[in-house]
Amino acid sequence: MKTWFKILAVTLIVIAGGLSCFFWKQGEPRRNSIKTLNTFSRALASDNSAALLNNVVLPRAFQGETVSEQSKFLVNALHDEISLAGVLALKHHAVFGSVQEIFPDKAVAWCKPANVNPDNCVAFKMERDGIRAEVVLVREANGYRVLRCNNVKQMAGS
Repeated sequence: MKTWFKILAVTLIVIAGGLSCFFWKQGEPRRNSIKTLNTFSRALASDNSAALLNNVVLPRAFQGETVSEQSKFLVNALHDEISLAGVLALKHHAVFGSVQEIFPDKAVAWCKPANVNPDNCVAFKMERDGIRAEVVLVREANGYRVLRCNNVKQMAGS
């Protein structure tokens, strides 16, 4: 009887470990996306042009501009859109998945101006007090870059 119990216990531990690894791997895109958003938020707040531009996909219209002009555009356009507290709220409460799953009616329209394939994008969506946060990130070989970021700062709790 004791041997049977030991075998059952070891089997349950192995299954639990396997499931834990499986779910950890499944959560990797979400974790990496949150990490990118945190880095992007910090870069935006510090006016670090290099870090800012490394973590974002610019629309084609701005890709030919100087680094200074690109950075100024991003700071002006996004300074009220993202904060670390807002990213934390997304981490805990937002819906996450492919951009086509989360925003099926907007995916192509948001990806096309930056010449990005929607199949390579993930998204967060969260609603609070009648406001909807929208984040789209492009999956690239070395990580993620922000394609769209709207109302993340407003998701921070009151």
